[in-house]
Amino acid sequence: MQKTTVAGHSLHSILMAAPAVLIPFGFILDALHSATGDEDYAKASYLSMAGGIAGGLVASVAGAVDYAAEKPQGDTKHDGQLHAALTGAAMLAGAANLILRREGRHDSGGSLALSAIAAAGTLASSWFGMRMGDGQHAQVGMGAENAQQDVRIDHTALDVEQYVAAGPSTTLHPPQ
Repeated sequence: MQKTTVAGHSLHSILMAAPAVLIPFGFILDALHSATGDEDYAKASYLSMAGGIAGGLVASVAGAVDYAAEKPQGDTKHDGQLHAALTGAAMLAGAANLILRREGRHDSGGSLALSAIAAAGTLASSWFGMRMGDGQHAQVGMGAENAQQDVRIDHTALDVEQYVAAGPSTTLHPPQ
C-alpha cells in the first residue's frame, strides 16, 4: 500500500500515536476525577483529550491521503473504512466531551461516558488500523529492505558472536 512517508516511516503511523495514547489517557484521568473529585484530574483530562483530538485530526488527514492514493481491495478496503468510521466516531465523542467541559458540565456522568466512548472508539480504530494492508501500523520502524530478513537474537545469553553473525543493522542506521 502506497504511504506518505517521513524518513522511510508512514506519516499516518507516526501521527496516530498522539490520539492512540492521549484519548484513552484522558478517560483514565476522567475516571480518577470521578473517583476522587480532584479538579486537577479534570483539567489534565481536558488537556489530554484536546491534544488527542488535535492529533487525531492531523493523523486523519494523513490517513485519508494514503487511502485516496491507493485502490484497496477486499479486507483492506473494509478495514480502512471501519478504521475511518471508528476514528470519526471517537473524534465526535471527544469533541462533544470538550464542549461539555467548556460549559462547565464535566461533573455530570455524561462527560465520563463520552470519554469512555472516545477511548473505546480510538482503541478499536487502532486495532483495525493494525490489521490493514502490510501491517504498517504494527511494524513502525521495519524497513522494506529488512522485511525478508528475519534475524532472531537471544538477548538472555551474553554471547557476542550472535551479534557479530547477525551483521550490521540497517534499520536504525541506514548506510550513508
